[in-house]
Amino acid sequence: MYNDIKTIIFDMDGVLFDSESLDKKAWIELAEYYGIKDIMSAFKECIGTPDYNIISVLDRYIEKSRQDGALDDSKPIEGLNGERFRHETLEIFDRYVEEQGMPLKYYAAECLAALKEKGYKLGLASSTPVERVVPQLTDTKLIGYFDDVVGGGMYKKGKPDPEIFLMSCERLGGIPDKTIVIEDSYNGIRAAFAAGMRPVMVPDLIMPDDEMKEKAWKIFENLKEVAEFL
Repeated sequence: MYNDIKTIIFDMDGVLFDSESLDKKAWIELAEYYGIKDIMSAFKECIGTPDYNIISVLDRYIEKSRQDGALDDSKPIEGLNGERFRHETLEIFDRYVEEQGMPLKYYAAECLAALKEKGYKLGLASSTPVERVVPQLTDTKLIGYFDDVVGGGMYKKGKPDPEIFLMSCERLGGIPDKTIVIEDSYNGIRAAFAAGMRPVMVPDLIMPDDEMKEKAWKIFENLKEVAEFL
């Protein structure tokens, strides 16, 4: 084991699952259908945040598109809001997963197996609602690696607030400054840093900027490098 580290907490989407690429595809498909402008700016703003924040951001972008006259009035846009858009993107996402399965990130299962074998306690802390997290982990056969799972709906404040990681650490019986958090998002790294933990960034869709380089304890290209380091 790496020095005094005994507990490792993983984010899920973008770290273990290559799900953010599917989510991005669903957002683009639906935005093109309705005529919503600048959807990728909205998407990037929402990476690593809980659904209530995603809905708020989407409300803002949809309203801007409505005011700009960009929405396609030949489509069912009456009553279109962030909550409806998010619900429909999840339906498209689930269709993609049903058709092709949930894609894992490179070396995800191998990394978890190696860390488990070394004796680390492993937690999963995701902004995704817990009722979606558990079935997805079960379907991909990853759930058995985790000593505890925390998902959206189990805590009050989402990332970048540290609550999710402090809750996960406590449930694992860990100590914050002896706990590693593996994240891909800016808000995830911010939350782990605020929790007094050791943030490890494995970038997915967004590369680390100067803030991330300052806040992250380590930055790796993939989970194979994480497993080899630990």
